[in-house]
Amino acid sequence: MIQKEKSPKSAFKMFPALQERDFRVLWIGMLPGVLAMQMNFFTNGYLAFELTGAASSIGFISMGFGIPMLFLSLVGGVVADRYSKRRILLFSQLVTVASAFAMAMLVITDAIRLWHMVVLSLFLGSAFTFHMPARQSFVAELISRERLMNAVALNGAGLNACRIAGPPLAGWLIGRSWMNTGGVYLIMTLMYAFVIVTLFRIEDRGSAIQTHDSRGWSSMVEGVSYIWRNRTLTVLLVLSVAPIIFGMPFQALMPVFAKRVFNVGPVGLGMLMMANGVGALLGSLVIASIHTLKRAGIVQLSLGVLFGITLSIFAFNESFYLSLPILFAAGAVSSGYFALNATLIMDRSEPRYHGRVMSVYMLTFSAAPFGNLVMSLFADVLGPQATVGYGGITLVVIVLFSWLSSSVLRGI
Repeated sequence: MIQKEKSPKSAFKMFPALQERDFRVLWIGMLPGVLAMQMNFFTNGYLAFELTGAASSIGFISMGFGIPMLFLSLVGGVVADRYSKRRILLFSQLVTVASAFAMAMLVITDAIRLWHMVVLSLFLGSAFTFHMPARQSFVAELISRERLMNAVALNGAGLNACRIAGPPLAGWLIGRSWMNTGGVYLIMTLMYAFVIVTLFRIEDRGSAIQTHDSRGWSSMVEGVSYIWRNRTLTVLLVLSVAPIIFGMPFQALMPVFAKRVFNVGPVGLGMLMMANGVGALLGSLVIASIHTLKRAGIVQLSLGVLFGITLSIFAFNESFYLSLPILFAAGAVSSGYFALNATLIMDRSEPRYHGRVMSVYMLTFSAAPFGNLVMSLFADVLGPQATVGYGGITLVVIVLFSWLSSSVLRGI
């Protein structure tokens, strides 16, 4: 049974998912870990560049983190469906704690080398690959169906808030005379450990698949087959890939816009990224505050069209100050789009397939490096404005085609 607690607090009224104790404990408990992960991405890049002086070193570390996501995502989904999700989260967090502590000791003892960082990134990426399907499908187990959209949107809001706060917090700590990079890794170790403590306060609900007779490979094939047979899930997963390839790479090209288009320095670049991040946070909170949403499919498709349009307007605009509200709007509609997409995917899949479905959903995010690479190559040939602008138009076309061709999606 899902445990519910009534509260007069306005936060509970606006975000009713927080009324359900186990979800509330999970959400609050995970925030320090999500913040630490965002700090980790920044700190790893900073340290790698300091060690080598080569920007390519950052790419090697990113590759170390991304390779497990590409090859193990489906395995992570099978594991999430076959075993206790809480135990998977505990184990993955233990690996994360060990990786952060190892980094701290290597930095403090001045023994750190780039290959250490790549290897530890592989461990961290592997843990993340098992962690995310288990966590996302665990949410669906902890929350009542009518509050699922609220819960998913709250997860997105927490991620966006940490994405805004994590890098500047890590940068500020690194710059303190009483704190070095090793100390930042120690702080992240404690933040990851806090997640483990909170997980013990949540009931272990076992696995969605009560028997373990079938082989893991058979379970994986069964999950992919289930998605393929479900037309709604197939369309929703395609709609999760499209903005990752044609829309989100604009973030990777933001330094090019700052330097070549707007002629602003690092401060201007930070303002552009912050405008987009704040918009994304607001968009997540708006979706989270909506208790019920009729015609959610059409709302999601509308947000996708708006995302493509705002990207095109941003790309062909040459005013720095006008770009700030445009990027704010792009962040708001894109985060709302992804929140609704994740909600509909979980809502339209059977509970015993949640882990495998969410692992395929997470696999779509492995398209991000590919999208960044392709769009950056186009930017060298066509220029950043044409690349992002035409990418936004392509996204609008894909979303409109899905809208017109899928009556099932329109009817959600």
